[in-house]
Amino acid sequence: MVRKTRVEIENVGLLSPLEERIMSFLWSKQEATVAEISKSLKVSLSSTAGTLDRLCKHGYVSREKRKVDGRVKYVYQPAISNEEFKEKVVESILDKLMDKFGNIVVNYFNRKLEEGKSEWQTEKSKK
Repeated sequence: MVRKTRVEIENVGLLSPLEERIMSFLWSKQEATVAEISKSLKVSLSSTAGTLDRLCKHGYVSREKRKVDGRVKYVYQPAISNEEFKEKVVESILDKLMDKFGNIVVNYFNRKLEEGKSEWQTEKSKK
């Protein structure tokens, strides 16, 4: 029997499923109102609005008031790109691993870098 080891890493900045869906929508559309997001994702207006507020507080989304269809509404845009978000997640995970395991993580990356150099040198010598 194979036993899997699981390490709990708290607060790495990962998004909830709804936050992820909203961010994906905003990254693809670049801007939208609460109603547009809610309708497209088939999620209630209140859930969408509350989730957007959280995303704004975390700095993932920005909003500005605009006149839309004759009414003043918030229009939401991604405050960071998908790539910037991925970098933040990776940095957060690595920081947590460093806090918990320190030199073990450093040694692991040094070993992987050396393996990568060896593979690169092997590929280079074949050419």
